[in-house]
Amino acid sequence: MDANVATTELRIENGHVDSQSSLTNRLGHLAKRVPPPMIADVWLFPPLPDVESSSEFLLFTRILEDGARGLYSARLVPENGTPAHQVVVEHGRAPADSVTKLISGLHRRLGHEVPAKHISIAGDHDRWQVFVDETREAEASD
Repeated sequence: MDANVATTELRIENGHVDSQSSLTNRLGHLAKRVPPPMIADVWLFPPLPDVESSSEFLLFTRILEDGARGLYSARLVPENGTPAHQVVVEHGRAPADSVTKLISGLHRRLGHEVPAKHISIAGDHDRWQVFVDETREAEASD
C-alpha cells in the first residue's frame, strides 16, 4: 500500500442510516458514493466474535485510472444514542495483483474463523445488481 495516501472519512449522503440497517440499504448508500462501474471487488467480513452483527464491515476496491486499486472500508459507526452512520475510509492504493494477498493478511490478523465473502464486480453494473439482489433475497429469507 502507498503510505503517502492520506486516510479520509467520507460520509455517505447525510451519513445516517438506521442502526439496524440492512446490508442491502448499506450497499445502496455505497453505490451512491462510489458508482458500481468503478468497483472492482467487495469483501464482506463477518462481525468479530462477541460483537453485534452490525459490526460487519465491507472492504472494497475502486478501479483507478492507472489500473491500480484504491482500498476502502465501509462500516457502521454509532453516534451517542443517535442512528449510526456508514463511514467510508480510504486506506491507500495497491497494484491490482497484490490486493488478494493484502486481504488474506487482514483476514489472518483479524482471526476470523469464517472467511470474508468475496464478490467480484469488475466494474460491471450488472454484477453489482446481482450482488444487491441476492443480498436482498437472503435478508428477506432470514
